[in-house]
Amino acid sequence: MTADVSWIALPQPSDLALREGRWRPRRVQVIAADPALLAEARRFACELTAGGWVTSAETTDAQTTDAEADGADSIVRLHRGPAGESAESFTMIVGDDIEITADAPVGAFRATRQLLHNLRAHDDVPHAVVRSAPAVAERGLHLDAARKHFPAEWVAQLLHDIADIGINVLQWHVSENEGFRIGSAAHPEIVSDEHVTREQALALADLARSLHIDLIPSLDLPGHLEHVLAQHPEHRMPPGGALSERALDITDSHAVDFALSLIDDLIPLFPHSTHWHLGGDEFVDFADIDAYPSLREAARERFGPAASGFDLLTEFVNLAAAHVRARGFSPRVWNDGMLRGNATTLSPDIVLTWWTNWHAAMRPLAEAVRAGHELVNFNDALLYHVLGENAGYVYPTSERIWAADWHPGLFPSLPGGARQELAAPYPPQLRGASFSIWCDRPEAQSVDEVRTTIRGPLCAMAERAWNGGSMLTHEQFAAIEERLAGYVDRAAAR
Repeated sequence: MTADVSWIALPQPSDLALREGRWRPRRVQVIAADPALLAEARRFACELTAGGWVTSAETTDAQTTDAEADGADSIVRLHRGPAGESAESFTMIVGDDIEITADAPVGAFRATRQLLHNLRAHDDVPHAVVRSAPAVAERGLHLDAARKHFPAEWVAQLLHDIADIGINVLQWHVSENEGFRIGSAAHPEIVSDEHVTREQALALADLARSLHIDLIPSLDLPGHLEHVLAQHPEHRMPPGGALSERALDITDSHAVDFALSLIDDLIPLFPHSTHWHLGGDEFVDFADIDAYPSLREAARERFGPAASGFDLLTEFVNLAAAHVRARGFSPRVWNDGMLRGNATTLSPDIVLTWWTNWHAAMRPLAEAVRAGHELVNFNDALLYHVLGENAGYVYPTSERIWAADWHPGLFPSLPGGARQELAAPYPPQLRGASFSIWCDRPEAQSVDEVRTTIRGPLCAMAERAWNGGSMLTHEQFAAIEERLAGYVDRAAAR
């Protein structure tokens, strides 16, 4: 099936020049020409022997010549040097030996994934000159591990899976209306019976870091808190409209302090993380926000007669953003309730994770661009895997992603179908894109079924996010993905 594609890897490199010959030695020496790359050299040597592609692979951090290679058939040398604007960029020359150049360890990691993919597909690597750099800084996956329990071992395997295809962000959603699935030292009463312990969470944080993945905690506030507020009804918003039982009373300073204590309790579990997702979505029925008397009255008292609950929401988000920012995290929130205040302005350094424009009152993308917010494209029409296909969603497929010609700058359409698109070369405000797993009906798929069914569309997102589209036809992509998935399935069965 892949006769017309000689380089079997995902994502495909940015630039590829094939040469005659193929790399398939039996004894390899992997050399880190810079000590900063030694860990990646050791990782790759272990992977070569574990996969059975070589009989032996040794590593060193010395500058070794061919004559000094201790009987090795081939040398793989990792150099540290300019390879592109991104730390993930790399150049690679594959001949009888392999020379990899990268600015940082993550670039060397991306290069060695390319080699491993080719080895998995046909046990060798074509001779080639390869250059690659990502079109956007972030290629992410959001995991709703709050409605459904995903064991720590499963999450660990997921980290390996996504690192293999160039995903560099896992947004770990730990709290929802249906559960709180991570250990709490400050509030053990809110923790669901099935959860990831604090010790397991720390181990996952270390694993993510080793795989060059930014693990982003997602603790949704001030909505989506029904499970937590069932234990603390004193912090629940007074009745008045739909979703009140799920919402924090942001008019009460004690409730706000409680929300911030939830954040502080989880911060030690994410020692390597650089971003924090605060939520901010579906706090109340945004289409009828004036139906909540406590919000309406407090907003007008605080901000004047033109104010609404959106002003209180913006004030709360700004406060929570300042809280995590002071602790070393860059804040981000969902877009649907943002930029809608009459008397308040959202802090411009808050990243907007843009998932929808399903309602006409939601602000268009252009307004966020004008306000200077950085953006991550979560396009729910194409990249949302919602268990049970709840709320009218259908499971994403690589076919639909290709048919839409999706790329990181193609956002959800406005009501009526008007496109929202940022064209390449992308502006710096576009941080990247993300696929999402949402567990609205947790019983609809087992954790293993989730892993299997997301693989194709997730690989499609990764390919098109890295390259700002793809030079592959869908048939070519599907053939490559099938070859690589077959290896993963065989490895899992061993």
